[in-house]
Amino acid sequence: MRRLVPRTFFGQLVLGIILAQTLVLSGYLYYVVVSTRQASRKSLEARIASQIDRLAAACTERIRRGDSEGLRELLELAEIAPSIQSTRLTDLSGNTVAASKGGANRDLDEDERKVLPTITGQHIFRSRRGQVEAVTPLLENGKPVALLWLEPNPTTAGSTVNTIARIALTYGALALLANLLPIFLIVRRMTKPIRRLSTATHGVLRGTLPNPEFPLPITGRNEAGVLTENFNTMVRELEEQRSGLLETLALLDSMLGNAPIGFAFLDPEFQIVRQNDFFSVMFATQDADGGILAGSLAREVRARVAEVFKTGHGIRNLELQDGREDSQRAWLMQFYPVRTASDSVRWVGVVGSEITERLKAEETLRRTEKLAAAGRLAASVAHEINNPLESVTNLLYILRNHQPMDGSAVGFIEMAQEELARVAQVTQQTLRFYRQSVSRARVDLNEIVDSVFALYQPRLLRANISVLRETRGDASLVCFAGEMRQLLANLVANSLDAMSGGGTLSVRIRRTSYPSSGVLLTVADTGHGMSPETSRKVFEAFFTTKHATGTGLGLWVSEEIIRKHHGLVRLRTREGERSGTCFVMFFPEGELVDGEQGRPSADTVSVN
Repeated sequence: MRRLVPRTFFGQLVLGIILAQTLVLSGYLYYVVVSTRQASRKSLEARIASQIDRLAAACTERIRRGDSEGLRELLELAEIAPSIQSTRLTDLSGNTVAASKGGANRDLDEDERKVLPTITGQHIFRSRRGQVEAVTPLLENGKPVALLWLEPNPTTAGSTVNTIARIALTYGALALLANLLPIFLIVRRMTKPIRRLSTATHGVLRGTLPNPEFPLPITGRNEAGVLTENFNTMVRELEEQRSGLLETLALLDSMLGNAPIGFAFLDPEFQIVRQNDFFSVMFATQDADGGILAGSLAREVRARVAEVFKTGHGIRNLELQDGREDSQRAWLMQFYPVRTASDSVRWVGVVGSEITERLKAEETLRRTEKLAAAGRLAASVAHEINNPLESVTNLLYILRNHQPMDGSAVGFIEMAQEELARVAQVTQQTLRFYRQSVSRARVDLNEIVDSVFALYQPRLLRANISVLRETRGDASLVCFAGEMRQLLANLVANSLDAMSGGGTLSVRIRRTSYPSSGVLLTVADTGHGMSPETSRKVFEAFFTTKHATGTGLGLWVSEEIIRKHHGLVRLRTREGERSGTCFVMFFPEGELVDGEQGRPSADTVSVN
């Protein structure tokens, strides 16, 4: 039944008008037909009564004269009237005596014979055929001698009803057209903007609005026009909100997708509802939109997630490690419940960040602090040793000049003075590495090289390492003397570590004009060399190949010193046969500014 009902407002309104008009017209026709039939029946009965009375009087006259032929002609003449179908004259038993052409071919039927015993006067009845008939006795000397039957023409009575019904139907059709005409003219004007609004609403739901046809045209100032105007305003506001929401979602998605932390949401079955790429890589999940936990941390994470589902309380700042000794990694994890409106835990959010490098840096800093403490202790010891050494040197000088003294004793005293001078020089160099430079000064790089080799002379002798030095041109440079000494000491120390079985250490200093005026400093050794992977990372902070004995800060600090002096460095190294490493450094010629020293300075900084 619902399928037969139009979906549009216009169709429903037209169907409703047609149904209403049909019902009203049907009721009106029923009333008119019934009323007309009742009036026609009464009129027919009155006309039949009048006609049969007049015909009965004329027939009685013919019977009285015994004019049988005139009686038949009278019955024939009566049938000429449009309202009479047939006439018949019978005796009191119902036998036909005379009849018109319409009634000559049949006798009385069963219904007509049933009324014979009841005929005492004029009688109008309706047969089972629905036909109205009239019968009246013909009296002679007050006694009935015959019966006169009259059947009216049924089309005469029905024509009136049909005419009235036809008129009523015509009026109803005209009335229906009169009602539908304003509907077509007015309702279409109303439904067109409504249909446009319906199409636009579907466009909003599908996300195709606004389009070049927007805003919708306002065709009037009626309710449809006000509705269209409000719809245009609503769509504009929705578009602004949608645009802002999309921008916010894009920002959040980009931020979470590219954040250096992993996050995911897990359901009670430990299935991943949502995760970012970092979390996917962290736990080797199937894809970025979902999957299951994998990797060595999966069991521990599942246990914590189950605990949050059970207790409903979050877990903060939990450190987890993957347990592999060859590549130990550490993570800082956060677990928190995600609740629904019913206050039940729907998901568990997991946030993780890798802290492996931070822990390594902390361990390296602890080692560096130990080395710094040892350096400060060494500087303190050197300072304390220096004072009594000066006293012993003075006493030996007095003793040497004290008389009487034989030649052997003087020789021993001179040897003691030389050794004490050597110890004093070492302590002075140690103190220089601890003091801080505050300004640049023009220094002689040869003096810096001398001080470094003096510091490492015992190691050079023990390792059977020969030293080659070469200087071409002026070796002076405006620089921070202490930092330059620290740079050279780091390179020499690395060369000594690389030549534990002996070798040659070369230091060359020469003036150059390419790429600009400055000094070219080269430190080369014949050690075991570096691999390509090591040479790429050699200047990275905390990268070391010396394991527990290295800090990974020496060459990193050296590169910083070179950059501070606006210099350049190039590394050449080779493993295997004829191996070795060579650092070539270029320092541009600098100029002193007001307040800086123009002569060599002994101020230095500490070695890492």
